[in-house]
Amino acid sequence: MDVRGSSNRSLAIGAATNWAAFAATLAVGFFLAPYLVRGLGDARYGVWCVVESILAYFTLFDLGIAACLVRFVAKHHATGDRAELNRIVSASFGLFLLAAVGVMTLGGALAPFVAPGLERKLGAPGDVLPFMLLMLANLAVSLPLSVFPTALDGLQRFGAKSGVRLGCLVLRVGGIVWVMETRPGLLPLAVVFTIANLLEHALAALTCFRFLPGLRLSHRLIDRATLREVRGYSVDAFLAMLAGRITVQTGAIVVGGFLTVSAAAHYALASRLVELTKNLLRSVTTTLTPAVSQREATGDFDGVRRVLLDGTRWVLYLVLPIHLGLLAFGRPFLTRWVGGAQYADWCFPAMAVLSATLTIGVAQSVASRVLYGMGKLTLFARLALVEAVVNLGLSLALVGPFGMVGVAVAVAVPNVLFCLFVITYSCRTLDIGAARYLSTSWLKPLAAACAPAVVWPLVTPAEPTWASIATGLAAGLAPYVIAVALMEAELRPIARRAWPATPARSLQPAPPTARA
Repeated sequence: MDVRGSSNRSLAIGAATNWAAFAATLAVGFFLAPYLVRGLGDARYGVWCVVESILAYFTLFDLGIAACLVRFVAKHHATGDRAELNRIVSASFGLFLLAAVGVMTLGGALAPFVAPGLERKLGAPGDVLPFMLLMLANLAVSLPLSVFPTALDGLQRFGAKSGVRLGCLVLRVGGIVWVMETRPGLLPLAVVFTIANLLEHALAALTCFRFLPGLRLSHRLIDRATLREVRGYSVDAFLAMLAGRITVQTGAIVVGGFLTVSAAAHYALASRLVELTKNLLRSVTTTLTPAVSQREATGDFDGVRRVLLDGTRWVLYLVLPIHLGLLAFGRPFLTRWVGGAQYADWCFPAMAVLSATLTIGVAQSVASRVLYGMGKLTLFARLALVEAVVNLGLSLALVGPFGMVGVAVAVAVPNVLFCLFVITYSCRTLDIGAARYLSTSWLKPLAAACAPAVVWPLVTPAEPTWASIATGLAAGLAPYVIAVALMEAELRPIARRAWPATPARSLQPAPPTARA
């Protein structure tokens, strides 16, 4: 029990530090978005969003290797197999170098065709092409360097990684403000992002060698067996990543291509608000992948079940009031955040539709972390790709007659269905029945959410001021926090008696096989 408690505390601390760094990053993005809109203008900011969405597809050159690295670093570190750990890190570094060449080759060929079209939409020549090329170079260099922060994830050294991220975040924000106040433009912003990004990866590399003093990177450590091991996992992870890029990034591209770049900016603001919230909570769940891999490597499958059930319950406690708050205070929030009542009219309908994916999407994030940690990705990845294809097809069909709201519907409906599948699949993999999952993970958060669901309709509509919004939110959050505290203090013993841990022999690890 002492070991279990220490493991749970370590997992909670890791999740908290990772969340803190990511929350700071999102907070900066939250406050910088309207600042950049005002400094660059709607059209130029729309170009920024479209280019950002295009460049997001080049992160697919990660090829799923980062997810593979997290799993196997955690696994080999837990079993003390340093030789295998060095082989997997060296193989990943080598593959990332090849991917970086692919980024520059493909991106360098594509950018001269894309940039002029975006400049024509601006109505004036600009710095779109050098901006795109510099951001491509930034991404290409980051790929091989990403093995170091990824290895820190596998080691569950989230505190050290978060410290590096926070320090570099401060420098990046200072650079952005200086650029926007002296020479606002896309290219100067790209220079700031590139310098801060390279510094962050360099510091992460130094930190990684500190925690793994025996870490070696050498082409001599790369062999066919290791490459096959990486490929076996990373192919599925890549397909899942591809699906995620299509699901999240295609909306702004479709809106910008079929409507206007200003409309793309408005859709991006609505989508970004929902995605920022998702990513803020997913930053907690990303720490679960190495924890699941570690527990699986040591045969602690009851521990894996607890990760799914308890992790889902706690992220639902976090996401439900945020989801309800976006619906209740979304209009005044957008008015105050961006700085104009018209933005609420432009952005809120699409945001309200996209928010349908929020609660179920965050719950699905816990389930998917379990699948990633156990290497159960084949069916997950292929159905994620089906979701993405349906998303793209519906977006192209609905953008004409329904505009931004049609694209939002095309994104939300397939995503909700996919999330339900992932949760069901994870529960079946761990031999957890629907009744146990719903009662242990969903019942108490839904019951507690009744408090703000009742209070907030009574205090809205709120005035578009921070004070009014904060007062309205506090009126519903106060009884919610009390309800959560009472439920966790009083009902936990009842839940343990109702749902004792049940063994699942089918989940026991297979006998080890000889290295090929």
